[in-house]
Amino acid sequence: MATPVSILRQLAPNAAPALVAAFGRSSDLNAAGINTPLRLAHFMAQIAHETQNFTRLRESGRYSAKRIVEVFGVGRHSAAVTPAEAAKLAGNERDLFDRVYGIGNPRKARELGNLYAGDGYLYRGGGAMHSTGRTAYARLGLADNPDLIERADYCLRGALDHWTRTGCNALADINDIRTITKKVNGGYNGYAERVAWFNKIWPLLRDGDKVPESWRAAQPSEATRLLQTQLRQLGYEIKADGLYGPATADAVAAFQKANGLKADGIAGKLTLEALTARIEGTAPATGTAVVADPPPVAPPVAAGVSTIGLAEAGQQIADKADVLQGYAGLSSWIGYGAGALAAIGVTIIVVGIVRSYVIPAVWPARAPVPA
Repeated sequence: MATPVSILRQLAPNAAPALVAAFGRSSDLNAAGINTPLRLAHFMAQIAHETQNFTRLRESGRYSAKRIVEVFGVGRHSAAVTPAEAAKLAGNERDLFDRVYGIGNPRKARELGNLYAGDGYLYRGGGAMHSTGRTAYARLGLADNPDLIERADYCLRGALDHWTRTGCNALADINDIRTITKKVNGGYNGYAERVAWFNKIWPLLRDGDKVPESWRAAQPSEATRLLQTQLRQLGYEIKADGLYGPATADAVAAFQKANGLKADGIAGKLTLEALTARIEGTAPATGTAVVADPPPVAPPVAAGVSTIGLAEAGQQIADKADVLQGYAGLSSWIGYGAGALAAIGVTIIVVGIVRSYVIPAVWPARAPVPA
């Protein structure tokens, strides 16, 4: 069976030397429970995507304006960078990362533990799984020396810590690369590439001349067994063995096609909901699309300033105060201004809440008397 280092040399000849050295430390992998071919293949496939084919151990911010909007724009990231901002941030890593991870994005900064101006850049994604934020670096003992995360001693630590904390070994055991991707990425970015890397790595971890299909090497999953049992109830002829192989994927795709869903063979949330609805007899007949209930209609708001709008406006003002506070070290007047702005924001939030909930509860509106 190939070793992690031999796999890197064969599939990624330009891999970062520090990463190659880190993968050579089998004791670290064993300590994290990555001690089976299936676990190792899944772990390396995720690292391959996160590090741009094992070559990059620090997040790059050398984006074009177009790419900044694609990654950090409105509706794509909490930073909600506008095209006008992106034009100014293009090619400027420090300002970009402070805008999206630091004090330019107060909520994200609080989430990541970034407290001061410059933290967004200092604690940008680093290591094999791009640990991000002061809190993540502190967990690795690198809050005072963030650049060490690119060294062999540290570059895998964050990845191994995240892998074990999020239960990825158990997911690898049942060959669930989709959920592993969600745990690692927070979404499904680069899912196809992660699958492609897994399919390159897995055959190299063979036992002698045998190359078992990964789903056959997996442990049975009770969730898969339930899925198969439900499909069998609907007449699909598959085994309920708990292994998500080609027959199960084909049955899922057939069910999806018959029920107006994307026929990709992946049993995601919508597919499972539609399947349950069919079993319980609450869905349309096979061959028609399963349509979700429409969202509830919001109650009308009285004319004038929206009370919900007041609370949101107050939060926006408080967020701006957070941004100013990051520069308080430059001048005491900036600190005073930030404090005043925060007080105004909190006051407006309280007024909005009182108008929305307290007043209606104490003095409920009377229905108009017919003339």
